[in-house]
This record gives sequence, structure tokens and C-alpha cells, in this order.
Amino acid sequence: MEEQVVKLEEVIFGEKLIHETTSRIYHLKRELLSIKRAVWPLVDVCNRLMRFDVELVPADTKPYFRDVYDHAVRINEMVDTLRELLATALDANLSLISVSQNKDTKRLAAWAAIIAAPTAIAGIYGMNFQTGPEGHAMFSPFSAERNRLKSGAGTVTLASKAARAFSAC
Repeated sequence: MEEQVVKLEEVIFGEKLIHETTSRIYHLKRELLSIKRAVWPLVDVCNRLMRFDVELVPADTKPYFRDVYDHAVRINEMVDTLRELLATALDANLSLISVSQNKDTKRLAAWAAIIAAPTAIAGIYGMNFQTGPEGHAMFSPFSAERNRLKSGAGTVTLASKAARAFSAC
């Protein structure tokens, strides 16, 4: 079981992300849970049998029950440790998948920004105007865009002056 967890950690931190890793982690956690369910009652039974107040068990066999009890406790602790390792591995795997998805989203956003400018130009030149987009009409697309940019720049200027005034107080 420990070897499987070590191999799983190597796969998680390898160069290539595999989405099957998450299902492997859950499968290993289920196996550990079934082992824990099998070992936990054994700890209680052995603890009761190695006590000195139980007269059904001969005194010469009590050391054997103590040995079985020690092994059961050790296995139980190992299962708990492996479950914690798997929980940490699952967190790391999900974090790495999230980072990978963020990189993909950044790539898509960059391509959208690259494509936005030609799309805007095609939209402006694709409009039907009497004088054309570069004409001298009062409300041509370029004059409208120029007015929008001027008002946006004025708003940013006023907002920055207001921010400086409030931060000085």
C-alpha cells in the first residue's frame, strides 16, 4: 500500500497531469478505509484479551495477544498516516489541476484580446454609412469613438484626482 502511495505521489508531481490520478487516490482511500474497518475491532478485542482480569485466557498466551495488539495498533496508525498522505496528495493534485486550468484560461484570454482589435475594425468598416467610416460627418464611427475615449479619459482623470484628495485627508 505504501508503495502505491509513493508511486501516486510521483505521478502527481510528474511533468504531465493525468486526470485519472484523482480516481486512483479515491480508490486507495477506500482500500485504506476497508483495512481500517478490519483492524479497528481487532485492537479492542486484543486489548480486552490481554488484560489480567479475563480468566478465560491462560497466562502463557497473554504475551501473544499483546504482540497481536501491538501489530494491530501499528497497522492502525500506519493506515491513519497513509490516509493523511492521500488527503495531502489529493489536495496537491487538485491544486496542480487548478493551476493548469488557470494557465489555459490565461492563454484563451490572450487570444481573445488579440482577436478583439481586428473584430472591432471589421465591425466599424462593415457598417453601412453614406460617407464611410473615415468621412467627416458629425457622428461618424471614428468621431463617436474619439468622443468615448475623451470622456473615458476625463473620468479616469477626475477619479484619480478625487482618490488623491481623499488619501491626503
